[in-house]
Amino acid sequence: TKCRKFRWPGVFVRITMTMKLLVFLAESFDYRVSEAGSALAPETPEPSEDRVENAIVAFIQCEPRDEERGEAVLKQAVKYFRWFARKRGVTRLVLHSFAHLAEERSSPEFARDLLAELGDRLESLGFEVHHTPFGWSLKWTMAVEGHGYAKTFKSL
Repeated sequence: TKCRKFRWPGVFVRITMTMKLLVFLAESFDYRVSEAGSALAPETPEPSEDRVENAIVAFIQCEPRDEERGEAVLKQAVKYFRWFARKRGVTRLVLHSFAHLAEERSSPEFARDLLAELGDRLESLGFEVHHTPFGWSLKWTMAVEGHGYAKTFKSL
């Protein structure tokens, strides 16, 4: 397991590399695909552009340990999004794979499959889920609400 270790006098702390979530409460989120950024990018991305209003927009990075924790990390992500949505009164989500939140990454295949499964589970709970096309770089614009809890970072 990849981890970082920190020592303070008399204390040993281990921080494990796990899924990262950068989450916004967005008044609007618009995107358009610009170029394929991965060999896993479908030849024709669907949808190639979208606009979503009043939604939770989540930039998600899967890390190597998540591949070992598959089911557990999925459950934690579902729990977090249910909590965040309930607190903010929102049931619309945008899930976007974003491999720039930490140095270590899971395999792209794992990230793609985990985001698809996460979306399916959230939809089964009554959420409206939008996925950005996996493996594509996007040109996007987002209007985020002004209060502090409209922007959060979470490690699962």
